[in-house]
Formats: sequence, C-alpha cells, structure tokens
Amino acid sequence: MPAVRQRFHSSHRLKLWSHFYIAFSPQLEDQQWGEASVDLRLGFQFTKLREVHGITVSIAEGLKSIANLGVWDTKELRMQDELGNQESYDLRPREFVLALTYESVQVPKYLIARVEGRSTYARMGLSMHQTAPWIQPGWSGPIVLEIANQGTLTIKLTPMIDRPCQLTFFKLSSALPETLAYGARPTDQHKDQSHPLDHQKKKKGKGKA
Repeated sequence: MPAVRQRFHSSHRLKLWSHFYIAFSPQLEDQQWGEASVDLRLGFQFTKLREVHGITVSIAEGLKSIANLGVWDTKELRMQDELGNQESYDLRPREFVLALTYESVQVPKYLIARVEGRSTYARMGLSMHQTAPWIQPGWSGPIVLEIANQGTLTIKLTPMIDRPCQLTFFKLSSALPETLAYGARPTDQHKDQSHPLDHQKKKKGKGKA
C-alpha cells in the first residue's frame, strides 16, 4: 500500500483509513499511529490454560474439544479496583496467557493484516503470537494475543496502558469474493470473538468485544 506514511502523518488519517474500509473500534489515539503500522492496546481479558494431567486432545478440527473440556481460567480485569488502584496482570517467566486487544478491527476483503509484537516488549522476552500472525480479509473483531514470557522477569501487563503489538496492512492483487472472505465458512469461528477459546460466548453475546 503506497502512501502509508502520508496517511499516518496527515491530520485526515482517520478519514483516509475509513476510505480504505479499515475500521477500529474504539478509534485509535494519536500515540497509536506509527509510520507504517498501528499499535493496539491491551484489553481487559486474560485466559490461562490449566495444567491437566491424563488428558489428550486433538485440535485438528478446531477448538471445540477444548471448549467442551473447559480447561482454562479467564480473568476479567477492571479499570480500577475498590480502592481506585489500576488493575494489571502479572505474567511470570515461562508462563503463557491468551489476551485480547482492546480494539476491534475490521479488515476489508482486498487487504490482509499482520500482527507482531513491539521491540520494547520483545527485548524483555515477551512474544505476542506463537505461529499465527495473519489477520485474514473479511476479519472483524478483537485480536487474540498469544503472550509468552520467555524472559527472566515477571512482567506487569496493564489494560489500556500497554500497547504490546502492532498491526500492518498489505494490499492483495485483487479483492477476495464474499464466499472466500473470513467468516464465510463454518470453520471460521473466530470472527467477532469475545473469548479466545469459548466461542459460545460470541453466540450468546457475552464477554468483552
């Protein structure tokens, strides 16, 4: 996509992004705009898989078997606790947690996006995804961050304050037809997700967007 720099640094960048049918909800703040990417804020939900002995699962056909087992714990943080202190999540060394971005993203059918971690977090041993960086054409919803702490220090993760990942867009040679865009197939279960593992929450309208 040429002229990315011009769009990001123009006072009309939001209007221009809307012209390309890229939507962020809620709207991005000024400090989230980079020269060729946008930073996304950390959301309030954190999901951790339990260590369960004696269970073997297959994920060849998706996460349904995991959802049926319910082998995770989800914590919804608040902006402030009862004493007015900001809530955060402590990720210890060698721990792994699933989180959601605060922003929901809508990707048009002629673009594909890629989410990556930011350098500051990487230098402390934090990775934002394992092997799934691509956000497909037709996607809508928040992005799941597969956060692993491979460093030696416990890292405090604070919703709305931390901007641990960045999103970059790439233009396809032609737009995907509606039948091939993400969400058209029954297996496209992650669209408009409100939980990284339990997709029944989306159907029931529960959880954070």
